[in-house]
Amino acid sequence: MKYDYLLVAGPGRSGSELLYERLRRHEDFAFPEIKEGYYYRSPARFEKALSQANREGKRILADVANLGYQDPALGPGVRRLADGGIRTLLVILLRAHRDRAVSMMRFRKSRGEFSALFGARRLERAVARDRLTPESLDALYGAGVDALTLHFSALTGDTTAALNEIAALCGAEPFDESEPAVVNESVRARNALLAAAGKSVAVGLRRLGFRRFLQRVKDAPSVRRLFFTSSAEERGVPQLSEENARLLDESFAACCALAENASEPVADGVFFRKGRPEHGGRIEPALPAAGLR
Repeated sequence: MKYDYLLVAGPGRSGSELLYERLRRHEDFAFPEIKEGYYYRSPARFEKALSQANREGKRILADVANLGYQDPALGPGVRRLADGGIRTLLVILLRAHRDRAVSMMRFRKSRGEFSALFGARRLERAVARDRLTPESLDALYGAGVDALTLHFSALTGDTTAALNEIAALCGAEPFDESEPAVVNESVRARNALLAAAGKSVAVGLRRLGFRRFLQRVKDAPSVRRLFFTSSAEERGVPQLSEENARLLDESFAACCALAENASEPVADGVFFRKGRPEHGGRIEPALPAAGLR
């Protein structure tokens, strides 16, 4: 199978940065502007990005949407591309919700993000609400395009094998086994208030359309050194309340059941679902809505 567009639909802290770093160095994949392009939202931006990628000798336009699982524009966007002859492979990252929540809490707190400035309980509630739900996963499958669901343990346990599953589907050359995998690199803000102020400015500029400029600034080593430093030690492991831990475990189990029931297993923690646009790609959630909070 071969694709024109590879879309990684988050959620964050589940390996999207690892995929971005490895895919962009592969000869067949391209991130021509920024990591999170959300190209499916705009046919004009998609065509421009794909044309740029092709001019650079890249066959497949790659894109990350860490909040794609919450984006109501994703389904209509990829279906619109499919109507135009674009073949899309949707990569859905699935990480144990409890582990992801702890990682996200640490990430937001270490970087001085606003959700972390109002107390641990509020941060915990925000992260719990931000989880991938069975309904969100069902909606991604309902986009009607081919979907590869990739468990975090498979991606980190044997990164090269997981990447080569993607390469094989895309008709690309295998990945280099010698390159080590770096996942969820530990960093912390030099000053939480400075990092929070920088984030608010970035959000404003992003809304004004300065996406490419922001990505260049973000990737600049000097800017990274200004705001962040490597963190070799853990500074307090965030604790989940019993209620939220149970909620996250139940939701993760439902997502796993849905992925297994809706897809074909490719390897441990890797599932492939062929798009069925003629049926709308719809499947029933693994748990009734009344059983989820």
